[in-house]
Amino acid sequence: SRGRKEGAQRLTSQLFGLSNLFWKKITKFVSNCLPSPTQKSASDYNNFDREFLSEKPKLSYSDKNLIESMDQSAFNGFSFINPKFEQILNK
Repeated sequence: SRGRKEGAQRLTSQLFGLSNLFWKKITKFVSNCLPSPTQKSASDYNNFDREFLSEKPKLSYSDKNLIESMDQSAFNGFSFINPKFEQILNK
């Protein structure tokens, strides 16, 4: 968002005394140096380790009281809740 971008620009120039143009050049240089994985489709998983892909997914334990004590506003707008998680919360 615009506010975050402006805040980040102010912070970098205040902390380091460098111009916004300099940070843009650094960001562009670093992003061009990093290899970008190729993806043939949305379901292409060839860039993931085979051992990782062979593991069965596991839901982590959730403490209902801990979850209720945390600020959940970061998750506003999410349209999916795991049905098993809903069962845990409703206990």
